[in-house]
Amino acid sequence: MSNYYHFDSGKDGKLSAAFDANFTKVRYFKWDDANMSKYFGPTQNYSLDVDYEMDQNNSLNLYLNYENTNQQFKKFTSASGPFSYLGIYNVDRKSASLTYNGQNDNSNYMLSATYGELKKDVTSAMSANSVGSSKFNFWNIEARDTIKLDNNNRLTFGGEFRTDGRKDSSIDESSDQYSLFIHDELKLGEKLLLIPAVRYDHHDSFGSETSPNIGATYSFTEASRLKANYGEGYRAPSISELYGTYSNPNLRPEKSKGYELSYEQEFGDDTAVKLTYFKNKKTDAIAMDYSLAPNYQYMNIEKSSSEGVEFEIKHDLGNGFTVIGNYDYLDAMNDKTNTRLNYSARNTYTAKLMWTEPVKQEWNITAWNKWYSDYRADSEDHSINTFNFVVNKRWGDKYRAYAGIDNLFDKKITSMRYSGRLWRVGAEMTF
Repeated sequence: MSNYYHFDSGKDGKLSAAFDANFTKVRYFKWDDANMSKYFGPTQNYSLDVDYEMDQNNSLNLYLNYENTNQQFKKFTSASGPFSYLGIYNVDRKSASLTYNGQNDNSNYMLSATYGELKKDVTSAMSANSVGSSKFNFWNIEARDTIKLDNNNRLTFGGEFRTDGRKDSSIDESSDQYSLFIHDELKLGEKLLLIPAVRYDHHDSFGSETSPNIGATYSFTEASRLKANYGEGYRAPSISELYGTYSNPNLRPEKSKGYELSYEQEFGDDTAVKLTYFKNKKTDAIAMDYSLAPNYQYMNIEKSSSEGVEFEIKHDLGNGFTVIGNYDYLDAMNDKTNTRLNYSARNTYTAKLMWTEPVKQEWNITAWNKWYSDYRADSEDHSINTFNFVVNKRWGDKYRAYAGIDNLFDKKITSMRYSGRLWRVGAEMTF
């Protein structure tokens, strides 16, 4: 169960503020083939968002967030149960950021500083002793500027510095990293948009890497366009991946290369289609190794790749009805072992029908069916289809309610993490 509250002061002179609170409680589920979450109990979250307009061109934003989780968990002796004991999982997370935004005739610039802190304590109910107490913190500073060189050219550049740390009774580790980036939005004539970019990353433990990227959009007409993109990526392991709960201090940085081609076409105001082809290759991809259950651990996949096709068609049937069809083909491989990667479906089909009451638009009903075939999990292929729907009702601008069911016919496959039927209801009131 979850309930939330939002208060917005509106603008009062130069100041405006919004406050949010969310309270969620996850109920206890027995461990069975539904494979529900092993955590249960309450979580609360609070945030404050304050804007101060210094003048027409300059403003400050202060954002504060606090989250507390005080849940119990079931500890399992294997990936399929049964659980061996209960424990306490307590997390305190807080963050604060201050952002300055400014502009002039040809420039939009930003400077931001953020501090975050996470305290985690895990206690076994069997021993009544803390079996895992740790503290994480980070500082992040970012600066960015977008300059309008002329009507057809906008240049954006900036940099970021981040320091992360973890400290407990046995670990005292930290890391520093910074990055510099630049990209240009360049319109060549009436049909071609070109966006070249480059990013430089430096990590105090893993060295430096430069990652180029280039994207292009060519508009044949206002209703048809071709998009192309090539990019390289780099990600160093995080502090939690190196020294956290499922840590592996021997992790290597993840590197990737990939490209994408996409064609989009609208037929009048009623029909739109999109076809995309992509191919990516990764070296030392960082992923969770579930084969070591219950002692999961992050690992590097030495060489992996993904190749696929995505197709979508959307058609307005009139009288408030819209139909959408999707098909995704994905071939995700561990190129070192020449085997498919777990937790990926080779074929995914979605058929969706939406209806919005055309006069007052106070009713909306959406129903969709999703099919997976050749879903690889635990070195086996599975197939499943689920029917889902949600109904939304609005009364003016003040009240809204909804009800929906996912997986209506209660399909369950543990290895796919399909947990059976799930229903939800909710309401919202604005005053």
